[in-house]
Amino acid sequence: YGELRRALELISTDTGGAQVCLYGHSAGGLIATLFTDQLRRDSKLTTHRATGLILNSPFFDLHGHAALRSAPVSGALRALARFRKLAVIRQPTEGGYGTSLHRDHGGEFDYNLDWKPLGGFPVTLGWINAIRQGQLRLHRGLDVGVPNLILRSDHTVAETATPVGMERGDAVLDVTQIARWAGCVGNRSTVVPVSDAKHDVFLSLPEPRAVAYAELNHWLDWYLTRSPSPTTQHG
Repeated sequence: YGELRRALELISTDTGGAQVCLYGHSAGGLIATLFTDQLRRDSKLTTHRATGLILNSPFFDLHGHAALRSAPVSGALRALARFRKLAVIRQPTEGGYGTSLHRDHGGEFDYNLDWKPLGGFPVTLGWINAIRQGQLRLHRGLDVGVPNLILRSDHTVAETATPVGMERGDAVLDVTQIARWAGCVGNRSTVVPVSDAKHDVFLSLPEPRAVAYAELNHWLDWYLTRSPSPTTQHG
């Protein structure tokens, strides 16, 4: 949060106080949601000129068996993370979702694989506990206080070792969970499922990618024509 607040301060200084529309993808989408809600609770939305929020397949719940989302497991994560937060509970996988993105495999895009490995990074107890506690806060209901757009795929597909089968669907999260918890973000949400989109809707195949950008542009046209009126009361 300190880094995000500092970024907003720098943007304000560099632009002379421009309005800011925050954006987050996957885990970043969960963080951006919680951060915007905290700005509202601190009556800082107006201070930082934060007037909108865009979420791209936000990490609103744990993917997998229902037992992983149970209260006992969440409690155990919290307890274990106090003493072994750097313990690795899942190693990176071979191939996976990243192969459907990078141009050296099955995708269209070139990026630094040291920063974004094909199989992801090791998952630690501390990281997954922080994610889970943030998700539980969301599930109790938030109010980011600003209009928000939530983009996601229309269906989930299995993550495999090769890009085949992962080109048209979310191979990382369960999109029904995103749909379920989208109502906890605030009361001015626009939720758009994009047919055949990937986990990052803006890195999808050309056709669903064009739809995702068209939906974003449509929402931004509306967003940019409205007068900023962020909610500042505590709640």
